[in-house]
Amino acid sequence: DMIRVIMDVEAGSLFFLENEELELAVAFNVKVKIRKKFRLKIGQGIAGHVAASGESIIVNDSKESPHFFPGVDKHTGFKTKTLLCVPMISQGKVLGVIEVLNKKKGGFSLNDEDLLQSIAASVSIAIENARLYKEKVSMVDHERSIRRMFQKFVPKEVLETIIEGEETGKGIVEEFKNLTLLNIDIRGFTKLAMEMGPQKTVFLLNSFFSIMGSIVFKYNGIVDKYLGDGFLAIFGAPVSSINDAENALAAAIEMRDSIKNVNKNFKKELGTSVNIGISIHTGEVVVGNIGFEKKMDYTVIGDAVNTVFRMQEYTKSYPNGIIIGENTKRSVGNGLKVRKINQALGKLKLYELLDIKNISEDSDKMIKA
Repeated sequence: DMIRVIMDVEAGSLFFLENEELELAVAFNVKVKIRKKFRLKIGQGIAGHVAASGESIIVNDSKESPHFFPGVDKHTGFKTKTLLCVPMISQGKVLGVIEVLNKKKGGFSLNDEDLLQSIAASVSIAIENARLYKEKVSMVDHERSIRRMFQKFVPKEVLETIIEGEETGKGIVEEFKNLTLLNIDIRGFTKLAMEMGPQKTVFLLNSFFSIMGSIVFKYNGIVDKYLGDGFLAIFGAPVSSINDAENALAAAIEMRDSIKNVNKNFKKELGTSVNIGISIHTGEVVVGNIGFEKKMDYTVIGDAVNTVFRMQEYTKSYPNGIIIGENTKRSVGNGLKVRKINQALGKLKLYELLDIKNISEDSDKMIKA
């Protein structure tokens, strides 16, 4: 209505350019039932020609214009005599067109063209701002979606470190780090899987990983890789703390203590139970993004990884037992209840972890440190 009054015209319309077509978005003195369906191809009619050329057109006799398309009047029931059409342009790109029809007094002038171009420029800015706002909202929603998805796999603190690195250009680098590694394994899994069948096996694994993985996250670790019947967790990367070894041991104790309730549920749902073995080793590894452009994983490699897997063999003599290496014991210092086992892995002394003294009092402190 503002344009109708200012321009002193009988009718007008606004088209948006979408997928190489002009779609009628707003109009006055045009049938409503037509508005929602009406489209023009690029180059079709005066509006289509303006969209294609990016230049304004003044038509003071529609019958004399080679670009006039009578089919528009047939669709709308409106009789066009004079017409002014200008493009809406933003950053060199045509967004659509605005046209006004039938000047009430005389024909359209260059002053009318300048005025409508000014209006079109303002509309273009508003459209572009709306588009940018929509993109910003979409990006925020997308980031939230990514955060929600990846928090299923890594703790919030780790995710924040990764995202911050991407934003500042200081991404996670490949480096040598002294980490504590935890390997948990379900004993006798192959036989168990054959007895249960695929559906029950998947249910058991998903339930098991959900519980044990949540414990890892609770103590600021990350699940590095799933191994079919267990997983490898790391403590100290990409975010390190002075209590990484303590956190790994506290997580192992909680995993062991949770088995009773886990098996209670498995007995009820599956008619079976599981035993686990946990091995923990502290040592130097290479940590970083490893792989190729289509498949990249944040992971660890090195002798310490091989060692923690080899230690798993010794857990077989200790049902639901936790075997730790001398390096881990030394990293924690006093406060561990351990029992030295007679076997060793090369020069590495091994211990069965029984408990952590005052774990209920110290666990919160260890997690936060």
